[in-house]
Amino acid sequence: MLRGKVSYSEFLGSEEKIATNILANRLGVLEKENILVKETSPANKSKFLYSLTQKGADLLPIVIEIMDWGAKYNANSPRRELGKKIQQNKADVIRELREELKKKVK
Repeated sequence: MLRGKVSYSEFLGSEEKIATNILANRLGVLEKENILVKETSPANKSKFLYSLTQKGADLLPIVIEIMDWGAKYNANSPRRELGKKIQQNKADVIRELREELKKKVK
């Protein structure tokens, strides 16, 4: 979601190459745990869009810590630039991402 993906097909097309059954299961669990909300797309009634709840958005500092760790220990990290920003000023990155997420939180 930090990368702007909001639909099942967008998540499925991500570089992580997650299997369809695993993706469906994980989205269901996140919805059940009130981390995500699933809503029908206003533009296409057969498409669902996912957004973070406040509970999900509150996980941001933990996600940032994991991204920081990954950038530090994984030389091939696809998010290397964000990792550098995190290492330079983690508080600013969290603040910027929180502002971005506020617009999208349900």
